[in-house]
Amino acid sequence: MIELQGLTKTYAGKRVVDEISLTLDSGEFGVLIGPSGCGKSTTLKMINRLIPLSGGRILLNGEDIATLPVEQLRRRIGYAIQSTGLFPHWRVAQNIATVPQLLKWPKSRIDDRVDELMTLFHLEPAEFRDKYPHQLSGGQAQRVGVARALAADPEVLLMDEPFGAVDPLTREVLQAEMRRVHRQTGKTIVFVTHDMDEALKLATRIALLDRGRLVQYDRPIELMVEPANDFVREFIGEADLGLKLLSRRWVHQYQRPPQLGAEGAGDDALSATSHRWQCDADGRPLALAGARLDDAQRVTEVTPAWTATADMSMKEALSRMVWYRVTVLPVVDADGRLVAEIGMAGIMGLAAPPATGDNA
Repeated sequence: MIELQGLTKTYAGKRVVDEISLTLDSGEFGVLIGPSGCGKSTTLKMINRLIPLSGGRILLNGEDIATLPVEQLRRRIGYAIQSTGLFPHWRVAQNIATVPQLLKWPKSRIDDRVDELMTLFHLEPAEFRDKYPHQLSGGQAQRVGVARALAADPEVLLMDEPFGAVDPLTREVLQAEMRRVHRQTGKTIVFVTHDMDEALKLATRIALLDRGRLVQYDRPIELMVEPANDFVREFIGEADLGLKLLSRRWVHQYQRPPQLGAEGAGDDALSATSHRWQCDADGRPLALAGARLDDAQRVTEVTPAWTATADMSMKEALSRMVWYRVTVLPVVDADGRLVAEIGMAGIMGLAAPPATGDNA
């Protein structure tokens, strides 16, 4: 899909991008990361020719981008930036429709596409279509910015530190949204960040740069367990490596069948290591008997805040267990029905890679 061949950029005699070569396959989520000034944003901007190359080639689906008209190239590549770049005097729907309008799509097609994208990004069209950017929260504005970049259905989406200006809580929500959107659309994404936790959470492949050079290009798990050198090891951070590994493991890889009990059943016989889920007639978990860190016999009401889903990271699952002081979580489907459970035992088994693979 995207191939960089000896990509080079020189300013005032200094190479800020120094012969970078890598390939990102169709449908992958590639992240460029490294210290400030390492050349990651410059590399991204060369992919859609916002900055001219000093040397090397960039291929898009086998075509040298230097041979393509700039307008044609940029219609094939969506671009989202940190500040969103929304037009302040245009409503949300108009902002999203920017490129389709330039391409002279029929109005009905534009309207359908705008509604489709607003729904995809959890922005109810009836509520948000006619709002102006200043009426949106930071997270909502960023969603609109990414929706606009996807409006003309480009082959590739470039994202230059898009979540850097939002608060940590909103950033986590946007990261989860981006993972979901990537799964649903199958788009090829190139994403720049300086945050290794963000890179590990989102990427299928990570390119770690230093002083313009590519130090290591690998899948997140390989980057963590087989760092190329001390720079990679230090940049990832060894102190919380276990938690970083958890961020690349998913609940569905370690879930097990739930231990069920009848609603209202007595729990006097529960041992310190046993537990039972009590569910309603539709299979939604109501309570957990046992499996608490503070009192194994206690019956605890189940709330949506501490349920897990199959695509949740094991890091988030562990965080919820610690916060709510339980040793198991219910895994629920889209309708809130209990389908499995995940426990501390599953997390302790993370040393062995799951059979389903890192990115399943």
